[in-house]
Amino acid sequence: MAEEAPTKAVPAVGKCLAIIRALDAEPEQGLGLAAVAARLELTKSHALGILRTLVAEGWVAHDRERQRYALAPGLLLDLAATLRRHDRGSVVRDVLERLAAALGLPCLLCRVNRDGSFTCVDRVQGGTGLMINVPVGHRYPPDAPSQMRARLAALPEARARAALDTMAMRAFTPSTRTDKEAVWAEVQEARRRGYAVGRMEYLEGVMSIAVGIPDEEGVVRLVLQCTGPRAAMEPREAALGEAITEAAGRIGLSWGMRGSVGQASSSTYR
Repeated sequence: MAEEAPTKAVPAVGKCLAIIRALDAEPEQGLGLAAVAARLELTKSHALGILRTLVAEGWVAHDRERQRYALAPGLLLDLAATLRRHDRGSVVRDVLERLAAALGLPCLLCRVNRDGSFTCVDRVQGGTGLMINVPVGHRYPPDAPSQMRARLAALPEARARAALDTMAMRAFTPSTRTDKEAVWAEVQEARRRGYAVGRMEYLEGVMSIAVGIPDEEGVVRLVLQCTGPRAAMEPREAALGEAITEAAGRIGLSWGMRGSVGQASSSTYR
């Protein structure tokens, strides 16, 4: 007789994953035992048992002096090995679909071409509101505002400034910024917050948030972008930017890249 599929989640596995996610949200300082137990509503002895198991497996490190737990390199190495064994396109598609569903917005992934232009390599509609008809293979110009700023923000500053100085700028809408000093200020702001923003600068009424994904040499290969009505996106800008930045980091990991400009701290679309 074939084994029946389980109908309920395994509590121990769920708690293990919850601890990993809690530690992932505190990459700098880590968490003490009491904090882990409180966040997951576990007894200290239960939380300690799970933590000790994760330490033994090399997924969590324990700082005895500070009495803090943090994610260990072993987890990333195991994840990277798993990703290498799976189709990258499937992993990226999963990230896009989850992000678009969580945000309720269209999401695009573009490849950066040699001439600085951007080619759409995948897209997910997301939600039931704004519809986008950008086919895979659609080419955006090098000065498409949000993608361009995301790309420049992810580059070393000197290289970004040199690229901007030689770039031809055009006005796609009356709101498009074409003054290079104003554009550079936007690039610097994108570098500070971790994502670039275009407000009705490519299409009237439409806002975009984009994140560049550099490779190990600092060359931006991909740009992740989510687009929607400005009135709907602007009040959610910080939360959207954080979610898109985290998704870009996941895509970067799946492609063996360094991640994205900026650092996301919490899991907003798990």
